Amino acid sequence: MKIRRRYSVRKDVILKIRRDIEKSFGEEFVEILPKRSKVEILEADVGEVILVNGKQAFFKTETGYFPTVRGAQEIKTDKRFVTVDRGAVGFVIKGADIMRPGVVDFAAGIKKGDFLIINEETHKKPVAIGKSLWDYEEFVVKEKGKCVENILYVGDKIWRLVP
Repeated sequence: MKIRRRYSVRKDVILKIRRDIEKSFGEEFVEILPKRSKVEILEADVGEVILVNGKQAFFKTETGYFPTVRGAQEIKTDKRFVTVDRGAVGFVIKGADIMRPGVVDFAAGIKKGDFLIINEETHKKPVAIGKSLWDYEEFVVKEKGKCVENILYVGDKIWRLVP
């Protein structure tokens, strides 16, 4: 893992990031980026990561910003999530994609291509970030198949990049 550049962000850029996040996901996700915080951008060979007070908070996607696993652990949300059973957690934190039989709960309104927070069943804590391969209606009717592509997970390169 190579860090190319790490730099502080101006207030106007922080406000733009906050507006983008709030527009895309709502107020709970903005809680990860408090108004009075030190914000840095870390450019690495794996992509761009937003640091808030020295901790990873968001990563840049093709459509904007989405919380990293550490960022998602800072909030409670009922939007953009799937919950996997205990048996799937060990596989998910090693980078495995999520299969429908392991999903025990999911948010209404999921669309194919949405980034999702992947929670574990017992404590509802985020263990990964994924990209939905199905729409909400498919989650409801299908019982088999790969439904979420695992993008970031506990212990991956971005997790180890900065504490």
